[in-house]
Amino acid sequence: MKFDKYVKDLLYRYDCVVLPNLGAFITRNISAKIDESSNVIYPPSKHISFNAQIKENDGLLANHIAIVENISREKAVKKIDKKILSYNKTLNNGGLVKFKDIGSLSLKNDKYIFNPSNNVNFLSSAFGLFEFSASKVNKNSVDKNFKFNTYYKYAAVLIITLFIGGSIITNYLNDINVSNQISYKKAEKEIEDKIQKATFVIDNPLPVIKLRLSKKYGDFHIVGGSFRVKENSYSKLEQLKAVGYNDARKIGQNSFGLYQVAYASYNTRAEAKNALNNIRSKHNINAWLLYKDVN
Repeated sequence: MKFDKYVKDLLYRYDCVVLPNLGAFITRNISAKIDESSNVIYPPSKHISFNAQIKENDGLLANHIAIVENISREKAVKKIDKKILSYNKTLNNGGLVKFKDIGSLSLKNDKYIFNPSNNVNFLSSAFGLFEFSASKVNKNSVDKNFKFNTYYKYAAVLIITLFIGGSIITNYLNDINVSNQISYKKAEKEIEDKIQKATFVIDNPLPVIKLRLSKKYGDFHIVGGSFRVKENSYSKLEQLKAVGYNDARKIGQNSFGLYQVAYASYNTRAEAKNALNNIRSKHNINAWLLYKDVN
């Protein structure tokens, strides 16, 4: 099992990834900074830390493994338990547990010590940005009227580059849009001219057929959970699909701003009640029925 990779993948998307019965990796956003001692400019990033107090299984890691490996959630939980057991054994024997591209964990005097690797930037919005070194300008060789801080130079160059690049792309896209609009109008005019010139004679017109299209989803929903954090609703949805509820779906926010996830939606109240009784007896006693038009 590629345990390290699963944890790494989740750290890109979530601020907290729990390793049940061991602890949790916590991420914190760090702004871009300049190391004046080495003249290195670092892009914004995510700082990884370890909290041994958070051990309760939130199901996030198990759901992710179940979906990726196409196994049941129960099997995923067993795999995680086996892996955590080996980690605890290594730590209790004074060993070092390494998580590739994340960091290393050790246990000394009943205290967990985590050293982040800092090899990977887990901030997805900073993808493609790397630290770079900036050389200082020799002030003695520069006319005093043009002396200013080296860092402002690089910042100005970066801003100008981004501005020019953005302007070029914007102008290019605008040219494409204008060209497309001209082509569309020309095509529409040709079609309109052909229609005006054509003569249609229908001796025996067909009767008008009215089609009644059914809604894709019904208005009776069996709610499995409501969440303040949007990402938690995604986790719940993955969890339901992993255990066989393939019709599970998000049904938007309620009046309190909570993101709701439903096991399924039905066209009639009778269908929904039968399904609700089945879900309460087999999976979730707290599931409830909601009538709402979400299409």
